[in-house]
Amino acid sequence: MSGHQDITCERAQALIAAESVTILDLRDHRSYRAGHIEGALLLHDGLMQTLVKLDQRHKPILIYCYRGATSKEKAELFFELGFERVYSLEGGFTEWSKQLNQTQSQAARP
Repeated sequence: MSGHQDITCERAQALIAAESVTILDLRDHRSYRAGHIEGALLLHDGLMQTLVKLDQRHKPILIYCYRGATSKEKAELFFELGFERVYSLEGGFTEWSKQLNQTQSQAARP
């Protein structure tokens, strides 16, 4: 049984809109610079140590990677470190970008 939750892009957007969420990007630096979820931090060992030291284990964390596989593992690690609400984005940034492009295309239609 896992301690984190896998959530869809729609649920992630609702969570971000409703609460102060720490958003963590697991992709490489170049991919992060090319585009990321607004407010996301590029996760590295130093940032992970800082998050543990800040002891804000009650604050929700949303983690994503390229397609959603690696983020599940990292989300489980955060849960094991005592973070209470940890989410992994299903489909990762690939799905997030796809959803964003669809939304923008629909908004642009007359």
